[in-house]
Order: sequence, then C-alpha cells, then structure tokens
Amino acid sequence: MIERLFKIKKYIPFGCYMTIFDIPFGKLYEEGKRKILIDVDNTMLPYDLKYPTDEIRKLFNDLKEMGYEIILLSNNNYERVSLVGDELGVSYFAKAYKPLKCGFKKALRKLNCDKKEIITIGDQLMTDILGSNRVGLDGILVKAIKRKTEKWYTKLNRKREENVLRRIGKYNLKKYDEIMSVRGENIEN
Repeated sequence: MIERLFKIKKYIPFGCYMTIFDIPFGKLYEEGKRKILIDVDNTMLPYDLKYPTDEIRKLFNDLKEMGYEIILLSNNNYERVSLVGDELGVSYFAKAYKPLKCGFKKALRKLNCDKKEIITIGDQLMTDILGSNRVGLDGILVKAIKRKTEKWYTKLNRKREENVLRRIGKYNLKKYDEIMSVRGENIEN
C-alpha cells in the first residue's frame, strides 16, 4: 500500500492552471522561483502551429524582464524545438525523453542552481509531471491546447493517464479535482 501511494505521488503536480498565461509567475518569483523549464507542444503551442504567437512572445519577454531564465524542454525533434527557442531567444533541449531523467539533468546542469528555484510547466502527467517529480522539481500542469492534433504516442499516453487519474482520485480527491478541472474531459478541443 505504501509503495503504491509513493508511486502515485510521482504523478501529482505542484500546481494546475488552464494555460501558461494563468500561472502566477510574479507570486512564484516572490517565493524564490527563478528558472522555468517549459514544454513546447500543447503547452505553449499546438502541434500544428510552427511559430510562437505574439502573446507568447510578450509573456516570455515579461518573464525575462521579471528575472526568469527559461529553457524549453521538449520530447519533439531538434528542428521543431530550435525554431521555437530561437524565435523566443531562449535555450532549449530537444528529444528530452521525458519522463526519463536525462533531459532534465542536462537542463539542470545548464541552470546550475538549487532545484527549489525551478518550476517546470507541461501538459502531460505521464511525461512532464512524472519527469519533474522524478528529479525533484515542482511541476505545473496546464490544459493541453489542442488535443486533436496530438501525435499517436501522446494519445497513447493520454489513455494511460486515465488509470493514473483513477488512482490519484483514490489517494487525494482534492488534487484529483484540481487536475480534472484543468485537464477537462472534452478531448475534442
């Protein structure tokens, strides 16, 4: 039983928000957060959008002015991630193999700071949140922007999330409700 609870804790996010624009970055900065590791696909941009929007550019400029250092951490290929990273003027790691620790560890070496200063942001429990928790980082879950355009392997992860969500509901109903309010059940968006 204890082992099961420990495993479920690995999927529980530090926080849940509808979009990256809803995250209280000012408050997090006041609490000591200084670095952001952020996923690209369906966290910042839908898969079918090649370049960052003006709204995303403004957010990233505001975050940099606030004092944040930002790194893109994505499982997607170098071409996709470098295009977005270069457009936003931030560092990036493609093919991060989340939830494995290797991509996170590369980013941690580059950031060279206390883990308590870092937040991660992503749209998937099975990759972003699990990977963050495995390396001891605070992971924030946001709602996927456009699930219709997800790749087959992401759709497979979403199916696996269902089982994890049921187990989270048994372990921590409050967190389950928080995740479900962000995740939503409408997968047709």
